[in-house]
Amino acid sequence: MLKEKEKIQSLVLEERYAELNELIREKKSRFSTLLSLSYTTDNNTMFKVVKAAGYAVSAISDQGLDFVRTIVSNLLWSLNDDSGSVGWSSPELLGEIISSRIDLFKEYIPLVISLLKIKETAFRPGVLWAMGRIAATEPSHIKPYAPYITMYLADPITETRGYAVWCLGQIGAAVPEEHRKHLLNDASEILLLDGNGNISKKTIGEITLDTITRKIQ
Repeated sequence: MLKEKEKIQSLVLEERYAELNELIREKKSRFSTLLSLSYTTDNNTMFKVVKAAGYAVSAISDQGLDFVRTIVSNLLWSLNDDSGSVGWSSPELLGEIISSRIDLFKEYIPLVISLLKIKETAFRPGVLWAMGRIAATEPSHIKPYAPYITMYLADPITETRGYAVWCLGQIGAAVPEEHRKHLLNDASEILLLDGNGNISKKTIGEITLDTITRKIQ
């Protein structure tokens, strides 16, 4: 089992998605092994796992729809106080899985948005990123929630305000005037997996400028 997990980890880190998808097609339980790799303090690795999960879902969802639905339900449950677990990367995984086959999983979008109400603020950046990721595929599902997103533009947590302003860019919403100056001057960096699958470090000022000029990605 350890060797299999190490093999999957290697494929994820090297972004060899075709080989990874083949392994998961052969044995769907390997998808759970893939998801377990997201429990890491390294955000770059976490986003690579998230990205890989999206590719894998696209590869198996037609033949294993019930299996993927169970995975989605488990990820949502992991964010419940009664679950007994801590789904640190669950919002990001949910956003990527849903956006990879939004035609099959759009029913879960309201549940992802409702996660903003969770008391544990550590989940909030992931939820905002997930909303932006879904919006990058189909903005109409997230657009009505623009007023809620703007509530986090002055959040003290760097990732929260960064993903909030990025999310506004994905739905084509304006950055309110009262927030523009402090966001454009914000040199704090965040790691971003954008709608094109690129992982990069950007300052919040750069993301804000992209959002204002509608460089949606």
